[in-house]
Amino acid sequence: MASQASQKSQANGGKEDGGMDTRKVSKEEAAFILGQGGKTKAKLCAVSGAGIELQEFKGPGGVATNQFNIKGTPHQRKSARKYMEFVIAQRSGPVKIANPSEHDDLTLLTVPADTVSFITGSKGYFLRLVEEEWSALLFFLLVDPKRPPAHVDPGNTNTLAIFGTERSRRGAELKVMAAIEMKQPGHFTRTMAAKESADEGFSTDTVHIMEDDYSYALGRGGTTRKKLARASNCIVEYVGRIAFFCGCKRERSNAKEYMKWLLMQRVGETVRVDHKGRDDVTMVMVPGRCIGFVAGHRGCNLRAIEEETSTFCFIEGFAEDYEDHKPLLIFGRKEDRSFAETLVWERISHKFDEAPDYGHGGKGKRSNKGKGKGKDRGKDGYGKDYGGKGWDNNWYRDQDDGKETREKPKDALSASIDISEDDAAFLMGPGGRVKRKIAGVSGAFLDLKANRMEIYGTADQIARASKYVGLVMAQRVGPVKIEDAAAHDDLSIIEVPAESVSFVTGKQGSFLRLVEEEFSTLLFFLDFNKSCKRDQLERLAIFGALRDRRGAELKVMAAIEMKQPFFFTRRDSALPLQDPQEGFSTDRLVIEEDDYSYALGKGGATRRKIARASGCIIEYIGRYAYLSGVKKERIRAREYLNWLFRQRVGPVEVDYANREDVTVLAVPKDCVGFVTGHKGTSLRLVEDNTGTFCFIEGGRDDPHRDPKPLLIFGTAEARREAEEQLKQRIDLKLVEGWVHEEGGGGGGHGHYGYGGWNEGKGQKAGGQWHDGCSKGKGRGQGKDGGKGGKFKDGGKDRDNGHAHSGHSGPAAPAPPSF
Repeated sequence: MASQASQKSQANGGKEDGGMDTRKVSKEEAAFILGQGGKTKAKLCAVSGAGIELQEFKGPGGVATNQFNIKGTPHQRKSARKYMEFVIAQRSGPVKIANPSEHDDLTLLTVPADTVSFITGSKGYFLRLVEEEWSALLFFLLVDPKRPPAHVDPGNTNTLAIFGTERSRRGAELKVMAAIEMKQPGHFTRTMAAKESADEGFSTDTVHIMEDDYSYALGRGGTTRKKLARASNCIVEYVGRIAFFCGCKRERSNAKEYMKWLLMQRVGETVRVDHKGRDDVTMVMVPGRCIGFVAGHRGCNLRAIEEETSTFCFIEGFAEDYEDHKPLLIFGRKEDRSFAETLVWERISHKFDEAPDYGHGGKGKRSNKGKGKGKDRGKDGYGKDYGGKGWDNNWYRDQDDGKETREKPKDALSASIDISEDDAAFLMGPGGRVKRKIAGVSGAFLDLKANRMEIYGTADQIARASKYVGLVMAQRVGPVKIEDAAAHDDLSIIEVPAESVSFVTGKQGSFLRLVEEEFSTLLFFLDFNKSCKRDQLERLAIFGALRDRRGAELKVMAAIEMKQPFFFTRRDSALPLQDPQEGFSTDRLVIEEDDYSYALGKGGATRRKIARASGCIIEYIGRYAYLSGVKKERIRAREYLNWLFRQRVGPVEVDYANREDVTVLAVPKDCVGFVTGHKGTSLRLVEDNTGTFCFIEGGRDDPHRDPKPLLIFGTAEARREAEEQLKQRIDLKLVEGWVHEEGGGGGGHGHYGYGGWNEGKGQKAGGQWHDGCSKGKGRGQGKDGGKGGKFKDGGKDRDNGHAHSGHSGPAAPAPPSF
C-alpha cells in the first residue's frame, strides 16, 4: 500500500498531499523545532503550508531515533525543510544566507543596530507576535540572539530576514518598520512623500495623516486601523504619520476611500457614497425609529457589529436627520457583509417587536417610592407581569415562568419512546424549553424519565407528540427530511430565499424560537444546504394547529419582506384582496404610506390591539395588512383598521346598531378628557389591559353631543372588563368634581387631597385618615414613580407621597383599578 501511494504521488508530480519528505533530528533539535507547546512547529506549518509531524521510533541496535515527516506539495515540502534548517541553525549561533537573491520567499529589512533589542523584545516576544499575526518567519542575520553585543554603535545596522508569501512578508515588514519609526522618529518617513502606484497587482500606496486625524484613524488599541484593513482586505499600517496601503489596486483604492469617509465623519461632514455598481457594499435601509437602537450610544452597537464581522459600517448622512429611512452602508467581504447584515436586521426586528413601555416595567426591584421601576408595588405589588422587561408580547398566551405547570391528565392514553442520553438533553433544551414546546404544539403531556420519554394524552395528541419528538431528534444529527409533506395535515411549508435564511433564523436560531413561542408551533428548515446560492429557495416547515401555523407563517413572511422588499407582495398582487369563503382564510388590506406608522403603533402595539379585539391574525407584510381568520373575524379586523385610519385625520361615525361586538358607554361631556387621558393615554391603557379597541364616536371635541358615546369593541368578557374600568373613571370624576389630568388631583370637597391618575407618571392615592388632618401615602407606579400634585387647601404632596390638610373628612374613594 505504501509503495502504491508513493508511485501515485510521483505520477502526479508530488502535488497531492500524499507526498512526504523526512528529516532526522537529534533529541535536542526535535525539542527546539517543536518549541514551547508546539508553537515553533505550528509556525513552520503556517509559513510553508506543509504538514509536519514528529515520529519517534527504534533505530538499528534499539537506539531511539527522532524524525520529522513533512507532507505537502513539492514546493511546500521544500520550503518547510529550508525553514527547519534555519531554525536549527539559530540554536548554535548566528544564521547566514549565502545568496539571498536565490530565495523568492525572502525580504531583507535593514534595521538600525540600536533598535535591534527593541524590535526583538524580551526573549524575542515582539518578533514572535509579528510571526503569528502574519504567518511569517523572522530572524536576524549574523546576530547571535543568545549573546547580543555589550556595546552597540548607533551608526551600525543589522539585517532582518523575513520569510513567507509576498503579502505576509510585506505585512510583517511594515509592522517592524512602524516599531522602528516609534523608536527612531523619522527613520523611514523623514523624506517620504505620498505616492500612488499605477500597478494593478500587488503594490504599495502611501498617504499622509494629519496630526489631528491620527488618533481617530488609529482607534483604541489600533482597532480602527485593523477594521479598515479587514473590510478592504488591504494591508494598512501606520509608519509614523504615513499610512501604508498594500495590496492589489482595487484593495488599495477601497482602503483609502474608507479612511477618507472615516475622517470626514470625525469633523461632522456628511458622507454620501455612490454605492451603485459597487460590489464591496451592502445597503440596509434602517427605519428612522430604529437608527438610534441600531447605532447605539456613540455608535457602540455598530462598532460591536464591525468587530464581530470584520466590516466597516456607517449610516449615510446624519443619524439625527429623523428621516423615515436612512441607508446603513456595510463594507467588506461578501460573507462578512452578509453576517453583519443579519445582525443589523436582528436589531431592527428586535426594536419593532419589543413591547411598548407603559411605565410598568423596568430594571429596578421596587416602585413604591421615588423613581422605582420593577417587580414590586409596595405592599400591593402587581407581581412579575408588570416588572422586569415590561409587557408580555404574547397577549393570548399564559406567562411561562420556566416551570412545568401542566398536570398529567387522568385516564389518558400513554406511550413511551426510548431515547439516548444525548437525545434526552437535546429534547429538554435550556430550562426544559424544547419539551414544553413539543407539549404545547401537540397538546400532549410529556414526562422524561431516565432514557425514556413518556407521552400522555389522546391518541391524536400522542401521535403528534411522537412525530415531533422524532423530528426534533433528527435535527441533532443533520438536515431533516420529510418524504411526503402532503400526508401531514398539521404542516405548512414556506419557501425562503437563500439570501434571507440567516436573517429569518436569527442568531443561534433566536428569531425562529421567538416565533415558535408566540404561536405555539414547531419550525425548522428541511434539507437545509449551507452552500445554497443566493437565488435559490430553502423550505421552512411549520408544524401546529391551522391558526397557529398561519400566524407563524405570516410572521416569517413579514421578516422576509423586510429583508427583500416585494418578495411576497409582488407575488400576491394578482390575488383578490378579499376571500368570500366563510371559513378560515386570508384577506389583504392596502395600507397607505401615511397610515403605516399610525397603524403599526409603538412596538407594534396598535396592530396587536386590533388583532386582539377582532380575534383575527393581523400581520403587516410590506404595505399590506394580511388578515387571517374566519370571515366574521376578517370583516371586523378590516373595519377596525379603516376606522383607525380615519381617526388619524378626523372624527369617526359608526353605525353600531345591531352589532354584537360593541358596547356603547355614555360619557358625560365633562368627563371625556379625564376618561381618555392626555393624548388618549388613559384610554390606550384600558385597551391594553382588556384587549379591546375603544374610541369616542365623533371625536371628543364635538360640542353638540352630551353625553358622548364611547365605543368598546372586542369579546364580550373583554368589553365588560373595559366598561367597568371606564365607569370607575367616570364615577371618580363625577364624585370628585375637578380632577387634574396631568398630575396629582385636588379634592373637590376642599378639605382633602386625592391623587389623580396620571398615565406614565404614576398613581397616588390617599389612604389613612386621622383626627384633625388627613395623611395619604402615595404608591408610585410606573417608570418615574410619580410626583404628587398640589391640593386645593394648600397642602403639599411631597416626593414621598405624604399630604397634610387642616380638616378631616371621609375616607377617600378607592382609585380605579387599572
